[in-house]
Amino acid sequence: MDGHPVPVLIQSEDSGSFELDEDALEEVLLNPKIADKHVCVLAVAGAFRKGKSFLLDFLLRYMSSQLLTQSQEWLGDVDQPLKGFKWRQGSKRETTGVLIWSEPFVIKKRSGEEIAVILMDTQGTFDIQSSMKDSTTVFALTTMVSSVLVYNLMNNVQEDDLMNLQLFTSYGMLAQEDCDSAHPFQRLHFLVRDWGFPYEVPYGHQGGQTLLDDILQVTEKQHPAHQEVRRDLRKCFRDINCYLMPHPGFKVIQKADFDGRLSDIEEEFVNHLKVLVPRLLAPENLVKKEIGGQPIKSRDLLKFFTLFMEVFKDNDLPEPTTLVEFAARASSQAALEAGKEYYAETMEALVGGDRPFLKTVQMEAEHKRAKEKAIQTYLDKNKYGRKNQSVVEKYQNILVEEVEKIYQKYSQQNEAKNVFKAARTPATLFSVLMFFYLLSGIFGLFGMYSFANMCNLAMGVFLIMLTVWAYVRYSGEYRDAGVYIDELATFLWENVIHPVYQTYMEKHLREAAEQAAQQALTSTLTNGKVKSS
Repeated sequence: MDGHPVPVLIQSEDSGSFELDEDALEEVLLNPKIADKHVCVLAVAGAFRKGKSFLLDFLLRYMSSQLLTQSQEWLGDVDQPLKGFKWRQGSKRETTGVLIWSEPFVIKKRSGEEIAVILMDTQGTFDIQSSMKDSTTVFALTTMVSSVLVYNLMNNVQEDDLMNLQLFTSYGMLAQEDCDSAHPFQRLHFLVRDWGFPYEVPYGHQGGQTLLDDILQVTEKQHPAHQEVRRDLRKCFRDINCYLMPHPGFKVIQKADFDGRLSDIEEEFVNHLKVLVPRLLAPENLVKKEIGGQPIKSRDLLKFFTLFMEVFKDNDLPEPTTLVEFAARASSQAALEAGKEYYAETMEALVGGDRPFLKTVQMEAEHKRAKEKAIQTYLDKNKYGRKNQSVVEKYQNILVEEVEKIYQKYSQQNEAKNVFKAARTPATLFSVLMFFYLLSGIFGLFGMYSFANMCNLAMGVFLIMLTVWAYVRYSGEYRDAGVYIDELATFLWENVIHPVYQTYMEKHLREAAEQAAQQALTSTLTNGKVKSS
């Protein structure tokens, strides 16, 4: 199995606060294999010492098998130790902060689309070493960035398990008011471990859904806060599932050297693993991460992490309204990238690569149209902002600045293809050289040798510049000298040669061309009359 766990949210030993390891996160999310692909982020969260990392390693085994063989026998050898995210027996916590697997899995769906799957392990919540803010920060990050949140619970779904989601249901309801998207979150999967009442409700998905429907039912006897969290949960998550798992067997908890091999796990638990894991990770079941109803790419997820940590950097827990503003910023950032991508692709098709030179006036017109379309793309994809218009406008201004930078790059690239502009320097230098040559001859003809010598000197200077320019272009050396010569030639062209041409020659040449065309037309008509007669 390739890869290893990468800590991306690390708790400082000095201050106790969480810090984001952006370098580690960039290494995974900006991997060229996935940077521009949509992502499915599956995270497992819940109380500490309840087997979250243990479960994730079976998910890893499944994903690795799908990449290699797509075999149904993905569990492998019964005596093979379980490897991947670190876990161990005992009562003390093993995982701290948030970890992701270093090698994302690229899965092709039946439609042909490739999705990057990122697996995330999280620190157990509400242990004796963690403060309420620590637990909330980890749980919040897990909920906000995941597209599939596996809520790992023991024995049953308790009332406090639902109340832990209250911050996010409150945020979700505010987000719905600020967004066109029907659901701020994608999928919540309650996973009940060691379910002890199979005689009442059977193990598996159907039993889990029966239990979940009963628990999420709103009754008059419930406390108003409990009623509210139940009503809001279904509005906040597009899809809510539940799966009831049997106990894995006493060898798992009593054997000190248990290493995860299937031969030590009860067969019933293994059979349910074969059903549960594909329900979560089979290609047709993958869920893309969305912000404001728009799927995001891996590089967008990196910015999402960064923005999230800004919200939680203070000592106090954020209010739901703060999370809504954060979501508006994240949505605006993702929409900004979509607008930039549209503009860059349009300009690349227009003047990029081997495309021929495009007239400056025409390119400016195309730039204006593409810029307007990029802004419209940004506004169409940015679903948040009804109550955060200042955020939307701020990122729109950033988009305009980025588009102008891209335009400058493509404008320079297009100008480099202009053969006439490329020949401007030698043509200008040669024209000036010939001007001084003719002037020198005229002065010499009338015996004004001092002026003739000055013209010869100037002619020699321009001849040297022309020679140096040709050498720079050929060898690539002394490029600074070539730049200075180009700038001088541009100055002479724009301020001397081109104005003189427009003033004294362009009009006469146009008139001469019109006269020649008129004479040719008259001659043709005359010849036609002679032949007909």
